[in-house]
Amino acid sequence: MLRRHSDVAGGGYVGGFRSILFVLACALPLAVAAQEPERIDPGPERVSVDVEELQAAIQKILDENRIPGAAVALVDRDRTIWAGGVGLADVAGGVDVTPNHLFRIGSISKSFTALAVLHAVEDGLLDLDTPVRELAPEVEFTNAWEETHPVTVAMVMEHTAGFDDIHFREYAKVDDPGITLAEGLAYNPGSRVSRWRPGTHMSYSNSGPAVAAYIVEKITGRTFEDYVREHVLEPLGMDSSTFHFPPDAALPAKGYEPDGVSEANYDHIIIRPSGGMNASAREMARYLRMMINRGTLDGVRVLAPETITRMETPTTTLAARAGFTYGYGLGNFTSIVNGHLFHGHNGGITGFASTSAYSSELGVGFFVSINKPSGGLRDIATLLGERLTEGFEKPRGAAAELSDTELQAITGWYQNVTPRPQLAYVLSRFFAIERVTLEAEKLFLAPLGGEKRELVPVTATSFRYENEPVARVFRVVDDEGDPFLQQGSAGSYARVGAAWPYFQWAAAGTTLALLISALLFAPVWALVKVLGGMKTAPLRMLLFPLLAALSIFVAFVLPFALISDVVQDLGTVSAASLTLFIGSLASVALTGLSLHAAFRSYPVKTGRLVRLDSQLVSLACAVTLLYFWSNGLIGLRMWAY
Repeated sequence: MLRRHSDVAGGGYVGGFRSILFVLACALPLAVAAQEPERIDPGPERVSVDVEELQAAIQKILDENRIPGAAVALVDRDRTIWAGGVGLADVAGGVDVTPNHLFRIGSISKSFTALAVLHAVEDGLLDLDTPVRELAPEVEFTNAWEETHPVTVAMVMEHTAGFDDIHFREYAKVDDPGITLAEGLAYNPGSRVSRWRPGTHMSYSNSGPAVAAYIVEKITGRTFEDYVREHVLEPLGMDSSTFHFPPDAALPAKGYEPDGVSEANYDHIIIRPSGGMNASAREMARYLRMMINRGTLDGVRVLAPETITRMETPTTTLAARAGFTYGYGLGNFTSIVNGHLFHGHNGGITGFASTSAYSSELGVGFFVSINKPSGGLRDIATLLGERLTEGFEKPRGAAAELSDTELQAITGWYQNVTPRPQLAYVLSRFFAIERVTLEAEKLFLAPLGGEKRELVPVTATSFRYENEPVARVFRVVDDEGDPFLQQGSAGSYARVGAAWPYFQWAAAGTTLALLISALLFAPVWALVKVLGGMKTAPLRMLLFPLLAALSIFVAFVLPFALISDVVQDLGTVSAASLTLFIGSLASVALTGLSLHAAFRSYPVKTGRLVRLDSQLVSLACAVTLLYFWSNGLIGLRMWAY
């Protein structure tokens, strides 16, 4: 969860909301076997890394991106290769990062929440397939399909309940360090609404793991923090790791704003199991080694091997039910690192950005956290992944020969229909579009404005990108027979008609052009009016369309110019949130007046072009507001949403 910005791929506690500014202002046992990469030589028995060279390379990335410091851990199956720091944990104090400095790891917290939930499962206290409503009816959420498709514990952990991500007011509530998990979940239950049948599509939602953590609290009679400490952190020797604000004696690193200089606040988030954990490089190394060794660390069994496998395996999407294993499991998702299959999680929270990844097959893993929420993290993670895997041969992915009919079945246009924040869909629908084409008997997938990449069939319904070891694009069909492309954490893309994207773009472009034309035409008719021209054109026919168009820009564009902190400014009563609320209502009133002025009869005959322009602009305003209304933006009180 990254309050301001993160270049962390995948989920973060708040990372998705900087993107809102850009978007407002995506088979069978045989099939599983077919997508497994070819087994290769296991590589070197012990991974060798030049730590001094690596430190210098990381420092260069930190300097280029104005990042104060980084905590880093590299491990193999039997040892910690390096756990340490580069740069500063405290800029003003000139304190170097050490292996013991606590960094906020954001949504990597979900991995530890999953371990705690799975421990309860192993103890027979919990079944992942039990409906949440049966276990915790006091936790409010809305599911129109409850009778046939109830939300289960597995679904809230795998982000397939269909819930929207938590809303701005939930992100903005960061001033109560003592808030309980029950209180945090009760703060804004309106964000927990299943937008489609649960157990079909994946869409990242921070509230889901918190619901599962609350269930653990309820069935054990203990706070989640106490339970995870006893059953996960202590067995791992992670004694200084904590979900609460750490004391000074625990060496907390300071987080910084995107400028790399200003200290960031410590946000006391309301659902700590989803993003509140603090951990050091030394202790994260122990976690990674446990995951690599399938639940055991230095002879101490934390969880059974099959439990770790369940944690890594998605089960509740359409693709997972068809037998495909690439995607988001329980606080753990699959990724490709330098051509190899890895598991792990990313995270971001105010002042920090982190990533962790490991491969049990290769027996290696890494963790990195930086104390700035943007820039450079991906470069460091790529560097670490390359250093750890350079001694291993890259696996060759499987490939299947498909008929022309089978190849044609996947071609076409696809539109993302599972946005993380539903509000983003108002604009993301125009940009989160992909096209699959067949060229010279090869399939290619091209996102709008992105690079075209070859898709290699692994089965008739699973596809991998060229030079990758496993399939991660899956063609699935829902209960209504509608086709989708599911792409793990990237969500689901519905197949749409070939004309639909062009129609959307044309409609949006035409409407926007008309609104802008009203602003551009205003100085012209105003000057002509002053000079005595356009005598037959009533002023209201000219003025109200201008005011209506202007009010739309004020209501839906100006708020973003007023924002200094996206979460606080939109999640509380502020100039930005009030402008959106009042401006949207004013634009409705002015558009009504504009339509009346443009289409009413006048005693004096007006110019045909002037009337037509007035009518077109008025209709454009009406269409725009109808679209915004259908997406819930008219009269929206962000501080109460």
